[in-house]
Amino acid sequence: MKIYLVRHGFTQSNRARTESFEDSKLNKSGFNVLFNTRRNLEKYNIDKVYTSELKDATQTADMLGYHDYTIDPRLNELDFGEYSGQLLEEINEHYEGVLKNEDDIFNVKYPGNESRNDIIKRVGEFLDELVERDENALCISHSLTIKSALFWILKNKSDWDSFWIENGSVTIFDIKDGKKLIKGVNIV
Repeated sequence: MKIYLVRHGFTQSNRARTESFEDSKLNKSGFNVLFNTRRNLEKYNIDKVYTSELKDATQTADMLGYHDYTIDPRLNELDFGEYSGQLLEEINEHYEGVLKNEDDIFNVKYPGNESRNDIIKRVGEFLDELVERDENALCISHSLTIKSALFWILKNKSDWDSFWIENGSVTIFDIKDGKKLIKGVNIV
């Protein structure tokens, strides 16, 4: 089975480089990327489509030609709560005095009451259910959600900053005989 993870199209929050859990619409400048994404997805056998409940993901599904999708909140972006709309660097600066070591960044609960470990866990539970269903699934989601999905396979979180997920890109997992393989990241 294969899992295809697509980051939503370019949004105003992306343009401003801010983290956001709030509903934001797609920006017109990202439509060309989604046109390429749509062409890339045509070569894959997809049984079922899932999206986060946020507008940028559902709009992306519609633009990609998938109108029959299932919304699952486990595909939502990390909830930054009151820090939503701020640069990630600004959010992390707020926590600098609190962090004792590098691992702490995964345990910090943002005001939305969610940590990086929490999002890795929730995304992992969703992916485990997909494996049980044994279906080729397309999941339209968000940068930190897809990044967290990578760590469903990878275990060394020190590699967290080694990945950037592009808008409209496809990340592919191949699962065979209980083995999880990352086939591609940031395919555009």
